[in-house]
Amino acid sequence: MKTLSLTIDLDKLNLAEADKTKSVQSIISSVIQNVILGYGQQQRGFDEKERRQYYKIADALDLAEKENKTSVELEDDWLGFAKKCFRESKLMPNALLRQVEELVLGKQE
Repeated sequence: MKTLSLTIDLDKLNLAEADKTKSVQSIISSVIQNVILGYGQQQRGFDEKERRQYYKIADALDLAEKENKTSVELEDDWLGFAKKCFRESKLMPNALLRQVEELVLGKQE
């Protein structure tokens, strides 16, 4: 099991008004899920194992959001899959993505 922090510095971000009312957990969860889904689109879909990993990651993030947790425990292979998606997806850089990517890849400074 690996612990994924669910905290970022929102002051460094230029969020839309609608996003300013969302919780940090919700924002991080949305970014991670969107990157994984984007990776799946690039690959023309997921195989069964990847789909199940996505569902488990999404469920864990949703539960952490509901319980207002500052971190979430993920199985090693789930986090490995998320890391793979961040590394292999073609993404446009921005400040929010950078912070979430650092959380997932374990490159917090």
